[in-house]
Amino acid sequence: MKEWWSFLFPPPTTCWFCNAPVQANLFAPPVKRLCPVCQEAVQPIGEPVCCVCGRNDFEETSTGVCFDCVRIHEEERVVNRSPVAYTEQVKEWMLLFKYRGKESLAVPMGQWMADVVRAHYARENISLITFVPLHGERLLQRGFNQAEKLADEVGRRLGLPVRSLLVRSRATAYQSKRSRKERLLALQGSVILAEGDWKKQVENQVILIVDDVYTTGTTIRECAKPLRQAGAKKVCSVTFAR
Repeated sequence: MKEWWSFLFPPPTTCWFCNAPVQANLFAPPVKRLCPVCQEAVQPIGEPVCCVCGRNDFEETSTGVCFDCVRIHEEERVVNRSPVAYTEQVKEWMLLFKYRGKESLAVPMGQWMADVVRAHYARENISLITFVPLHGERLLQRGFNQAEKLADEVGRRLGLPVRSLLVRSRATAYQSKRSRKERLLALQGSVILAEGDWKKQVENQVILIVDDVYTTGTTIRECAKPLRQAGAKKVCSVTFAR
């Protein structure tokens, strides 16, 4: 009886990120579950975008590839899509999510990301989801892997299995303040396939890598390398922000 009552008369809806009241039902898409202030601050990414990294603030080339991605060899590129741009407001949400204990933000972020996967990767027949790993030291400091939380939500929304396929072979310093060249050097060879019989599960699969933010794409590409070496048919990625 209580379940029927909740369905017919749902409780007041609040903004996913600031808890302000909003006029939206519980089944509305994430962008509709934001208060006017948060809606004003967020910048959904719409077409046209770079056909590789998914950014929309770029000088379009004849190939549809941004100048950053043009510099990457075609065999190393990983197609990425993200629902929102990495604005100051989104950066604040990430801080709440990763460092201030608001792990519940994985739910709206993951739902938003799952919507993007449905829209952009429908023809790819993704069969397996994995996520960017944290080194053991960083995992102990933070208590959880934000990419894993997002992957679990994306997998739940899409009905796809999530597997911990990758590990960090060494600790790396925070990348946010490093230059592109420094990131490339620091992350090179830092991600390997996890121990276990994963190779058989990876072989001939279309794998989706999940992470929170896409900046230069170096981390995603390093994660794709061992998956491709293990025989993955195709590797693509989704991040919450770009």
